[in-house]
Amino acid sequence: MGRITRKRKIIVAAVSSIVAAVFFLLLLFRWPLEFDVYFNEILLVVILIVTIPSAIVDIIHSRWLDGIEKQMPVLVRGVSEIQETGLTFIKGFERVVEDEMIKSPLAEEVRKLTLNMSWGLSFEEALQRFRDRIGSNVVNRFCALLLEANRSGGEVRKVFTATAGFMEEMRELEENTTTQMRPYIIIIFAAFFVYLFTSIILLQTFFIPMEEYTGALEVEPLLTPGEFTNFFYRTMMVSAILGGLMSGKIGSRRTLAGLKYAIILLVMGYFIFFFTIPPNWSGLDIIFGDLI
Repeated sequence: MGRITRKRKIIVAAVSSIVAAVFFLLLLFRWPLEFDVYFNEILLVVILIVTIPSAIVDIIHSRWLDGIEKQMPVLVRGVSEIQETGLTFIKGFERVVEDEMIKSPLAEEVRKLTLNMSWGLSFEEALQRFRDRIGSNVVNRFCALLLEANRSGGEVRKVFTATAGFMEEMRELEENTTTQMRPYIIIIFAAFFVYLFTSIILLQTFFIPMEEYTGALEVEPLLTPGEFTNFFYRTMMVSAILGGLMSGKIGSRRTLAGLKYAIILLVMGYFIFFFTIPPNWSGLDIIFGDLI
């Protein structure tokens, strides 16, 4: 678990997209007939190739960032208490790490902060590097307050004390907001499964039996049951991706956080469709013919 820069995220997304494109084009030109037959499955695999690496990278980085933000109030409170002994707030950072008041990953970042200052960087420059490395809204607010207090020549100890209380309140507010948003994520998941259930009912009770009636009446249908099945498979994939991204935005206030939800919905939706409305190539429609 560690920090992943924006550049690395872009590289991972670009590489996975290139691999997916090569896979797609290779199948298209190498096996054109099979490509048409298995298009839904190929599309699913391509989407997973693109999304899974980015989802893993986002999970790793978000856990690292969450571990830092959870400990920020402890860091600020610890520096404030150490200042009561008469030490400067710069020495306070060093003591907080030495006394193990904070743990990794924040301890490693604070250690880098103190090392930068020991190598000759000014406190402002070291703090700006600390802020840029982490890239968190919580850390940005903390650094902005501390820099302004340092520039204005005020009593930094009081700033630390007030900031610690503010950050604890903000953390509690963030957790409460996340808890209150969970029911909306459940609603999105429920809406997706309602769509699956409705699609299955429509196909099994209307579109598939309709082929028998059109055959008896010698009427050519505009769309065959297979084409209707393909339509529902593909709209299921679109619904899963959009529903997952919306869940991430609502739950974590970040769209990329919804990639993991999108992958879960995609895989579940495909297998539910596969065993209830099997594709023509699978042969399951013959095995479970009485149930379809």
